[in-house]
Amino acid sequence: MVDRKNALKAIQLPSDSRPKQSSFVARLALAILAGGVVLWGWSGEASPPSFRIIMESRSPYYEPPLARVKTGFPIRWENPTATVHTVTHEDCLFGVTCMFDSGSVAPGASYTLPGLPPGQYPYQCRLHPIMRGVITVEEAATLPSET
Repeated sequence: MVDRKNALKAIQLPSDSRPKQSSFVARLALAILAGGVVLWGWSGEASPPSFRIIMESRSPYYEPPLARVKTGFPIRWENPTATVHTVTHEDCLFGVTCMFDSGSVAPGASYTLPGLPPGQYPYQCRLHPIMRGVITVEEAATLPSET
């Protein structure tokens, strides 16, 4: 028969090998500081997070259909559908300045555009012209420390 009281004592760590409270406080402070960096922005060296647009099999087809992003932000279209789609700036279809054309975006794949200058960019799927969206790119606000 196993003596449970003694078995538990055998697997407990000695008190001097347990993490010290100051170590816990240091880890907590680091976590709070890291969370603050995420909430208040990123350094000028790091890439900003992508603005996500999801391709859908039904209306509105691109979610969100009307998107506003700031200059310098990458834009990422994700295709979770079972069908190939494209993300094509409408000017590409008319022989005007083509700002982006993804080519085929396979099911489960994505297309990321590194960013666009300020302006309005209507786009559609070349394979399914009913799929339409508009990206509006606005100038990113300048932080007081950057003026």
